[in-house]
Amino acid sequence: MACDPITPARFKELKPQFAAVDDAVITGYITLGGMWVDGSWPDRLCEAAQTAIVCHLMTLDGLGTDAQSQQFKAGLSNFQSFKSGELTLTRFQKSAGETSYSEWLAQTSCGAFFAQLLRMAKGGPRIAMGGVGGAQSGYAKDVANWPVWRTQ
Repeated sequence: MACDPITPARFKELKPQFAAVDDAVITGYITLGGMWVDGSWPDRLCEAAQTAIVCHLMTLDGLGTDAQSQQFKAGLSNFQSFKSGELTLTRFQKSAGETSYSEWLAQTSCGAFFAQLLRMAKGGPRIAMGGVGGAQSGYAKDVANWPVWRTQ
């Protein structure tokens, strides 16, 4: 499997809200995105995953022309509530140590999409179980009395 980096031109084609960003800047984000999406990704998810993580990173930095990027650029993404009549603003900022990886990804629509792709590509094996016992992690090693021959 080869997961070759996308080009800035292809990224701009897929995410036109970043069309005004210089190619050198996008190349830097593509390189950074390589920390998340490497050659271990399935070919059919590679381009989508690269696009999603690069879009997420650039949106967090407020580089796009879309509303979400502009919110981050203006610092409005930290507002938990906003009221217009007799202005009421409530700013909410978690400390960096309290933010989980999934919460960090959920800050942008591209990050949320990347989280879904990550589950598809890297979620590990899944085991379907019926009856009593509840949900398992998806890994065979976490299933009680598995494999069956060990309990007999």
